[in-house]
Amino acid sequence: MMLTPAKTETALKTVAVEPVSPQASPALQSEVGLTSILSAYLRETLPLDLSELAQDVVAQMLTEGRLDGVDIHYHLPEERVSVELPRLQFAEILEQMVTAAAGAMKALTNRTHVLRVIVEDADPFGDFGPRLRVQDTGASVIVEDALQEAIERAETLGAKLTVKNRPMGGNIFTVELPAEQIRSW
Repeated sequence: MMLTPAKTETALKTVAVEPVSPQASPALQSEVGLTSILSAYLRETLPLDLSELAQDVVAQMLTEGRLDGVDIHYHLPEERVSVELPRLQFAEILEQMVTAAAGAMKALTNRTHVLRVIVEDADPFGDFGPRLRVQDTGASVIVEDALQEAIERAETLGAKLTVKNRPMGGNIFTVELPAEQIRSW
């Protein structure tokens, strides 16, 4: 197993993991292994930033060549939008949304392919929770075929995934997270 540098930050502490040389003592390698596991656990359980996660998922897909020929536009809030969700599971939902959007755009060859990733903070009055939207300029998506698994996965996290086909072409994939309970004055 190859270790790479990792860093996890919270308001109270910072955990940094540096790679260990193969010549290190077994005790040190074991300690680093535990630190890696702790780092992965913290990354999975700490509140995640929706904007950062969206950029990470899209960047990974770009690196893999799955979004070739697609213009990516981000519409992100200036402030951090933190949610308490399992990072890996939510990243998979987002990846399925972007994959469906990319597939819809590849179906149409006579248009410019534009993918918009939009993150909205929760309503301050608790009317709606944080939202993450993916908009494309592709053909209409049949929800049952493309995203049924992602819809079910979102529901297990307490979120709601909806898909709307735009009249002039394209789709809007929206994941709305539950609103925080606001105490009455």
